[in-house]
Parts: sequence; structure tokens; C-alpha cells
Amino acid sequence: MNKTNIFIRLLLISLMLIIVFFIYIIFYNSNDEKELILSDRNDNNYLDLIELNKKDSESFSLWFKSIIINIFKENIKVPESYSDCAGIIRYAYKESLKKHDQEWISKNNFKSNIYNDVGKYNYPDIPFIKEKIFLIDKNIREINSYSNFASARYLIEYNMKNIGKNIDNAVSGDILAFFHPYDIDFPYHLMVYIQQKENNYVIYHTGPLSESNPGELRLVLVDDLKYADPTWIVEDKNNNFLGIYRFKIIGDNIE
Repeated sequence: MNKTNIFIRLLLISLMLIIVFFIYIIFYNSNDEKELILSDRNDNNYLDLIELNKKDSESFSLWFKSIIINIFKENIKVPESYSDCAGIIRYAYKESLKKHDQEWISKNNFKSNIYNDVGKYNYPDIPFIKEKIFLIDKNIREINSYSNFASARYLIEYNMKNIGKNIDNAVSGDILAFFHPYDIDFPYHLMVYIQQKENNYVIYHTGPLSESNPGELRLVLVDDLKYADPTWIVEDKNNNFLGIYRFKIIGDNIE
């Protein structure tokens, strides 16, 4: 074997090793990036890349509360497809993640303070999930586990965390959840908790009251819920009261 053939063979072997090396690097990096993107470091069954840091969580919460109040005051018109207790929450959640420029303010007839927008991302350009902002299954790393619709049950089961039944631990924008097993059509009922000065309120949609009555939004003092129905009492001993829930998107200060 002459020197030319030896050189060619060594060159081919070198090229093959280089190719294998680059394939390994690309494969390793893609797996590492995927693991980073789809991580759940605080083990709350919610992707880290969707959770917000403290500053963004505050912005989201301020917008959510204000949008809910503007919906109640009929400044913001909600489409009929959102006209139930879970619907107004989904709608306010989605709108809270948008950029609130002058066009959004005018279009929605928004009347309140203007806050900083969420800085990490804005609807519908959400990392990985895009406009499918609600988790509807426990498999958080599967794109099919996300949807632009979630029932009341799926909202609290997959998109919120339970913080107990002590109303003293609730903050504006938290959700009070109730369960009525005898109501076949709407067993779960959600109310948005709002603190105003020294008073504690809930804003909620009744849902359809009859075939001809689509229901309405109501503002009620938390302490007055018991007068409407004892199953609405916000106390630990009330088995119909599931507790206070907070959106998982309001992260544990993950940067």
C-alpha cells in the first residue's frame, strides 16, 4: 500500500470521525435544550417556561383583576361562548396575557389603571403552547395536553393550585371553587375573589338560569354568600367548598 492510499484512508477516517462528532453534538444539544424547555423544577406539574417570575406575576394579577371588574361593569363585552363561570375566567386570563396597547384599550373600552404588560411573552405567542393556554391533561410535555378551552374542572385541576380554605390567605384574582354533585350540567362553580379596601367580594357568572335566560354576572360580598345558599359558605366545614385556588402561571419566582 503506497503513501497516497494510506493518506486517503486516514483522511476518510478523519472525516467520518468529524461527522460522528458533529452528529453527537447536535443530538446532545437538542436533547439538552428540549429538557430545559420542558422542565418542571418545582414539581407542580406545570412547565417552567410558562410560569412567570415575580414581576410578571404581579402584572398578570393586576390585569386579570381589572379585566374581571371591567367585564362586570360591562365595559368589556365578552362573547356569548364565554358566558358562564369558567368562561369569564378563561376570557380574562387570555386577555391578561396580551399586549395592552392603545388599540387594545380602545377596542375593549377599558377603564382602569394601566399596568406593565407581562414581559416574558404575550398571547398568542406563548412558548411551546402558542394560543393553547390551558392544560387539560397531566402530561405537561405533550402538546396535545393543551387547549384554548378548559372546563371549570380542568381549570382548577390542571391550571391552578389549591391554597386551602382560609379566606385570609386569598388575594385578589384568586378563585373560589365549589362542587355540587347534584347539578348534572354544571357541578363545578368558580368565583373570582376581589379585595376592595376592607371588603371582600366575589364576581361570578351564574351560568344559564333557563333556556330563555343566559344568566348574569354578579358582585357579592363573601360574607353574604351564605344568605343565597348554605352550600356557598366559605368555610372549611362546608364540603361543597373545594377551597381557594391560584393560577399556576403565577410562579414561584422561577427566572
